[in-house]
Amino acid sequence: MTSTSSKRSVAVVAGVAFVSAACGSPSLLRAGAPTSGAQPTCIARVTPDCTGYSYATPSPGTVVVTAPKSSGGNNREFFWGRNGRRQADATVCATFDSGRGIDQQGVIVRLNSSPNGGVTGISVTRNIWLDVFDVFNFHVWSTAKDPASPFTQFGSVVVRDLPVTPAVYPLSMCVRTVAATDVIQFVVWTRGQAPPKWGSARQGGEAHIPAAAPSTGLGGWFAGHLDPGTTMTYTDLRVDGRVPTGLP
Repeated sequence: MTSTSSKRSVAVVAGVAFVSAACGSPSLLRAGAPTSGAQPTCIARVTPDCTGYSYATPSPGTVVVTAPKSSGGNNREFFWGRNGRRQADATVCATFDSGRGIDQQGVIVRLNSSPNGGVTGISVTRNIWLDVFDVFNFHVWSTAKDPASPFTQFGSVVVRDLPVTPAVYPLSMCVRTVAATDVIQFVVWTRGQAPPKWGSARQGGEAHIPAAAPSTGLGGWFAGHLDPGTTMTYTDLRVDGRVPTGLP
């Protein structure tokens, strides 16, 4: 049996890496060409594995993500509002309302996509490796640079106020970028807690943004590793305090 300390150490290094399933190579972006200057899509499959997820928005600021039975466990996707604004500094928030197993959630900032399939961005995601859920990982994404390995980890933080396992639901999270200091920060809190202040040592963390990361982009969210045939729900989706429009 692996000790908690060993599991935690491995989680910081391993991030969200998994062995890919063999299901071919579907296209990176789900939706097609842009129309009338609109975003080409608001869903990007950044590590496609079998069939992609489906999305429903039953109310403003709420998205239900479903993995069909034909999906693969290594699928990872970004989603965002069509009418977002590209910027260097943004605050993106969500409540991860429900999930199961190793469902993985997170926030994306400085997200950019192109009709040709390239996607870049910076993510903060809840760790799932070895069922260690109190670790949060920072990654830079560039699918055009290396589609087989599109993410590079540049930091990890242990949130001491969360249990190692199981994953806590609901869990609220906000992420922001600070261009003046090249820093990305996050905070998390559970039901009944007040949102912590930026810089909290017990309920958040930060990392220096690498020079290779995009300098501007949209705000959005990460969904990955759902068990085929299951769903998870995001609520309170906000960018700079506003509910995004044009969600999937």
